[in-house]
Amino acid sequence: MQQAIVALIVAAAFWAVVKRYTPPPLRRRCRSLLAKSARHAGWRWLENRLNLPAQAAASSCADGCGSCGGCGPVAAKSDVHPPDVTQTISLDALKQSMRR
Repeated sequence: MQQAIVALIVAAAFWAVVKRYTPPPLRRRCRSLLAKSARHAGWRWLENRLNLPAQAAASSCADGCGSCGGCGPVAAKSDVHPPDVTQTISLDALKQSMRR
């Protein structure tokens, strides 16, 4: 039983490392090969899941992150930082909060 648990932990760690460090073009190629295999096996649900439209890559996606716009719209410069607002607290309010 202990060996099975260790094997599961090692398999999960291996999957996490492969998923994180595999280059995106290789991941897309593996997904397409798995989708073809699922189609030939008659597993349409798996093929549809592997061929998600959000996962489909344009030809420009191979040259780096953010080149295809697949991550969503980029925030405008004014949206990144909130406007500067000066907040003040009165001396009486500070004294009341210290008494609590």
